[in-house]
Amino acid sequence: MSVSIKDVAQAAGVSTASVSRVLSGKPGVGEETAERIRKVIEELGYKPNLGARGLVTRKTGNIAIVVPRGSFILNNPFFSTILEGIAKGIDKTDYNMLMSYTSLQQKKLLQTQAVDGVILFSPRHEELSLEWLKSIQLPIVVVGSYLEDSPFPCVRPDDEDGIRQAINALYDLGHRDIGLVNGPMSSMHSVRCFNGYKNTMIELGLDYSDEKVLEIEEFDIFKVTKATDIFLNNHKKITGVVCASDFLAIGVIKAATTIGLTVPRDLSIVGADDVPISNFLTPSLSTVHVDLVGIGKRAVKILFDIIEGKQIRKKDVVFEMKYVNRETTATAKTH
Repeated sequence: MSVSIKDVAQAAGVSTASVSRVLSGKPGVGEETAERIRKVIEELGYKPNLGARGLVTRKTGNIAIVVPRGSFILNNPFFSTILEGIAKGIDKTDYNMLMSYTSLQQKKLLQTQAVDGVILFSPRHEELSLEWLKSIQLPIVVVGSYLEDSPFPCVRPDDEDGIRQAINALYDLGHRDIGLVNGPMSSMHSVRCFNGYKNTMIELGLDYSDEKVLEIEEFDIFKVTKATDIFLNNHKKITGVVCASDFLAIGVIKAATTIGLTVPRDLSIVGADDVPISNFLTPSLSTVHVDLVGIGKRAVKILFDIIEGKQIRKKDVVFEMKYVNRETTATAKTH
């Protein structure tokens, strides 16, 4: 049998109005009484009826997690680890998490105002237009890179500095011919990784060339394996490769092995993001760590601040990255 607000009021020796005020965070209840009410709520396991509350507050009690390229993104450990952080953040609230995978589902969910806020996983320019996202007039927080001057708060890794650290690590190991395996340039993440690569190569006085950059049309482990096979055969002088994600790096390791290269003796490889599986690969992946779960939690916090009408001072929240040396990097082999 479900516990009602009346049951809570009776057990705490207060009126239902007092319980309601505590639940909604409104003033008018003394701290000692409020604490007693909260304790009873926990003891009885009371859960507010979000549907009934919505009739009064005009709130749905739902948060949308919008995932462009649905099943593909969820197969990528970068996003699934961030999603874990989002879920943990929402678990601390009374809200439900609704996920949508297709463009049709996303438009229905948002246009019908079936949610109170949106966490949007880094959309590409061609997917959900800026004008349309603005027109739905819902609180939106973007996870991962979106637009350079995004009108929505954005929580992301410091991609440029991550790539810079990866190149510097290879440089310190004696590597001078360093390539970049990147995602599509329609992704702001890929643009930032490319900028980090180009700028660092030039700063270190290394030979920079567009030919040393392999752009994969999607962050797809199968596509990167096939494309890198050809890329490495065409660029035999390259002794080190930095990748825009760990997912891409796994494909590069596979491609290198396929054409007879040994990692890291013949080719050193560095990923980015340090997804949980990176440390369990053989050899374990050198990468650039970022707190992915923390990114998810922070996105939730910012979204709820907006929903509650708080002023958002910092729109671009950038998480620092830190190089982690593992087994896919070694001293450069002289040709």
